[in-house]
Formats: sequence, structure tokens, C-alpha cells
Amino acid sequence: MTNVNRRRFLKRTGVAGAGLAALGMGTGTVSADRYGIPIVSTRGHFDDDGNLTSGHTETGYDTTGDVPGVDTGCVDDLTVFIHGWHKTGGDPEQEAEDKFLSAKNNLDAAGYDGTLIGYSWDSDAGGGIDYGWGTAQDVAQKNGVKLAQFAVYLKYYCPNTTLRFASHSLGAQVLLSSLRSLDVTSWWNDGGYEVYSTHMLGAATDNEAPTKEWMDTYNAITNQTTATFNYHNEEDDVLEWVYNTIEFDQALGETGYEDGNTPAPNYVEYDATSQVGDDHSNYLDTLGDEIVYHMNNVPSYV
Repeated sequence: MTNVNRRRFLKRTGVAGAGLAALGMGTGTVSADRYGIPIVSTRGHFDDDGNLTSGHTETGYDTTGDVPGVDTGCVDDLTVFIHGWHKTGGDPEQEAEDKFLSAKNNLDAAGYDGTLIGYSWDSDAGGGIDYGWGTAQDVAQKNGVKLAQFAVYLKYYCPNTTLRFASHSLGAQVLLSSLRSLDVTSWWNDGGYEVYSTHMLGAATDNEAPTKEWMDTYNAITNQTTATFNYHNEEDDVLEWVYNTIEFDQALGETGYEDGNTPAPNYVEYDATSQVGDDHSNYLDTLGDEIVYHMNNVPSYV
């Protein structure tokens, strides 16, 4: 793909003021032990205050050089998996890649025959009395436009690829932010593109998010996805701690959407309490069959 073609693409899409450097193609910034899984990465794009670091842009991202539609040819079905918050010690980048491997293994075992790639971001940014939670949320929101830029690029070159997003924990805020960005992207909407299905596991975002209380998100789910699935768990102790203690609110991944509100018409909930239990890391290990069933039967839910 030549620089001339990339410039033509950017001129025609006009996404969020992106420049050629913003695409960050094939720079391979992730660690070596990624298990052969292609990765879109924004690691190092944000500092501990949640600000862009030098040389990075609002829409830019890096890849491992083997991401379908960007570095290699198109695929029929592509799922982008977005990991969650990291505040447990160890190497956050490697733990993200371990989560991608878990997603791939569990979905493949359940019969998913598409391609899974990871979306790696600075979920360990920040610190202080809230353990960096506030900064991590800011960074998650800012990653939405970067993920949206990837989606636009993919659909420009691979318009027939079925695109899906899946997320764990705080990754839901990246996912929903990306849908809001796509909802105001004229090239994407004029072309009638969509994220076919989205799948949020233990979503660490407000339980009003998919309802008319948050009209921008309600509209984005309605307009930008065929169906959006939320897998919630009333026994999730991490979400109880984060939202009850820090946010003084309740999480979508704990309670489902807030009682009394109206969710988007193509929003679907699955109560995973009996399967997941109190282990916030247990969603992928227990729900592979349900996720793949939903992927294969999207029209039945709309």
C-alpha cells in the first residue's frame, strides 16, 4: 500500500483530522510473546496524566505488521478484542496479550471461525488515591477515536469484512467511545458501514450507558451496531468495589442496564451470574459458547 494511496484514503474519509502519520502502520510496538495474534496497539501513546505523548496523535495507532485489512489481506469475519484495566502488578502489556490468547482460545473452542485480533492500550496509566482509575477512564475514552480510525481504515479496504468488537471490564469504555466516534463520522455513515455485533464482558461503565439517559451512547448503539450484547454478573466483586466505592454508582457489567430506563432497541442482556461467579477474570473461560452463539445468531435478536 503506497503513501499516495494512504493520502487519498485520508482525504476521502476525513476522519477526526487524521494525518498520514496518524495511521501508524506496522510499527510493531508490542512485546515478542504475543502468541501469533495480530495486535493494534496504542501503548505509550498516553502519559500518567492521560495526555498524548510526543509523536502521537488523536487518531494514531500502531500494529504488529500482520493485522488483516491494514497490513495483510482481508478476512471474512474479524473480532477486535479490547482488554480491561490493569492495576495488579506484573507486565501490563504481557497481561493484555495473555487476555487476547484467552479470548482466541475460548472463542475458537466454542466454534468461532473468524479472525481475532487484540487492541492493546495504556490501561495502567495514572495513580494516586483512586489507583489511577480516573486517568484510566480518560485514556479509555480517548482510545475510542483511535479504534474508530482503525474501523474506518478496515472498511475502506475491506468493505465486506464482518467487523465485531468484544471487550472485558474497562475495555467497554473504549468500545462505546468508538461507537460514538463512528456515529459522527460522515464517510462511515454515508457508506452504511457498521460494527455487526459487540460483546461486553463485565463492563466497567455506568449502567445508564446503553439507555436514553445517555442519548449519545444509546444512538451510537442503535445506529452503529446490528446488535450489542452485554454479559453481566451480580456477583462480580471487582465491579462492586470500583463502582460502589470509587464511582458511588453501579456498573453495567454488574447489574445490567439501570431499572426504569429504556435501552437501545438492539441491545441484548445475558445474565452470567451463575456461570461466572465472583471472579472478574472468569468471563471468557465460562461464556465462550454463549458469545459464539450470539455471534452466529445476531438477526434473531433484532
